Amino acid sequence: MGIVSKRKSKTLAALLALLVVTQSIAAFAQSSATPKKEIDSKNQDSLEDDWASDGRGEDSWVDEPWGEEESSAIEWRGFSEFGLGVFRSASPSPSPDGNSLNEWRNQISASGYLGEHYLSSKVEILYDDVDDNNLQIKWRELYIDSPITENISSRIGQQVLTWGTGDFVFLNDFFPKNWQSMFSGRDDEYLKASSASAKFSYYSDSFNADIVWTPEFHSGIYIRGERFAYAHPAYPEPTAERLQVARPKRTVSNGQLAARLSKTHQGIEYAAYLYRGLYTQPNSFNPETGQQYFAGLNAYGASIRSPLAGGIANAEFSYWQSRDDKDGNKPFIPNSQIKTLIGFEREIIANFTAGMQWFSELNLDHQAAKQNSLHNGSLPNRWHHNLTLRLNYLAMQQKLTWSLFAFYSPDENDFYLKPKINYRHSDQWNFTLGANEFNGDSQQQWGQFKPSSNIYFRIRYSF
Repeated sequence: MGIVSKRKSKTLAALLALLVVTQSIAAFAQSSATPKKEIDSKNQDSLEDDWASDGRGEDSWVDEPWGEEESSAIEWRGFSEFGLGVFRSASPSPSPDGNSLNEWRNQISASGYLGEHYLSSKVEILYDDVDDNNLQIKWRELYIDSPITENISSRIGQQVLTWGTGDFVFLNDFFPKNWQSMFSGRDDEYLKASSASAKFSYYSDSFNADIVWTPEFHSGIYIRGERFAYAHPAYPEPTAERLQVARPKRTVSNGQLAARLSKTHQGIEYAAYLYRGLYTQPNSFNPETGQQYFAGLNAYGASIRSPLAGGIANAEFSYWQSRDDKDGNKPFIPNSQIKTLIGFEREIIANFTAGMQWFSELNLDHQAAKQNSLHNGSLPNRWHHNLTLRLNYLAMQQKLTWSLFAFYSPDENDFYLKPKINYRHSDQWNFTLGANEFNGDSQQQWGQFKPSSNIYFRIRYSF
């Protein structure tokens, strides 16, 4: 009892200290803020390549050339948010308190022009009572946008990057993702993790091009046992044992290079993609060390998005070439795959929108993999499918949002549901109640996370 009381006292003291710091920062930001200069939307779109925070693909494919030099006014923003999530099942839970989420997040952002350069920064102070490192201070963003020529620009620094057309499905997007955030109930924007990268963009009437180089490999944050249980071949049931992973060496060859060519013609958006790097999940195994690791990967893809029948239709394709197992006969390295996606979204009635996607994976050289597999029970299906459904309904003058996102796999017969209610009380106060529900007998996909089903609540104050 004494240990628990002492731990709770420290937690309360830390939270009170964070509250004082947050209020002080908020007061400083409000007193220091200057009136926001209205920026021409055409130029602003060219600078902001961040995507919608609901896990979708690009909300703008056509980046415009750089405009005239802007003023140096600094815009300050920020928020303080408390989130609490509770597992519905008691075992196996990596968290000693049975919490999937227990954190106080504080963010301060500042952005503006310095001459012709645009600077953006977002720093976060996070008290996380679930992960090992309770108090964390980290940069969500810290980058500079600069014009190189009239048609070429650069963005260098810590930034959130993403592209493709999928909604919570990523075929050609290998930028880091935080799957622990998605499963725990954090805001959807935190599925997109940031990385220290250099992005170069070219704009013309014929086509647009983007090249992103990430010198040090960023895998993102995957499920590995410290917050959620997962399936492991060595255990008959999902386990909370820490996944042993070998990190790649810090070499140029282990960096990540991604490229995109895009074009809009008569309202139809086309894009082609290229990636060279490593798998972003440690899905290869070294039997000599007993550790998972990140194998080499090349990927080539394309996408199209177009208005159709009063809504928006999209299709995407990607060929994942497993660079370390081109013949598919190495049992501890993933096969090469062909991935396809088709989707459609439209407003059914006023304020009610529905979207569906069909996502398929074809494992190539499946027969060779089967012949060389040590455990056929853990071998992925030759064909693997997922059907997704998104429903959104706005009520109370669009202050109240009811939403559901669902994954269902017909071949694995398992599912993942994300119901959520969000109430925007004012420009400052926002409340969210939601759940992450996993079910199914499969140990390959959603079924393995059945013990990690949880409900959560968040309250955010913005300033």
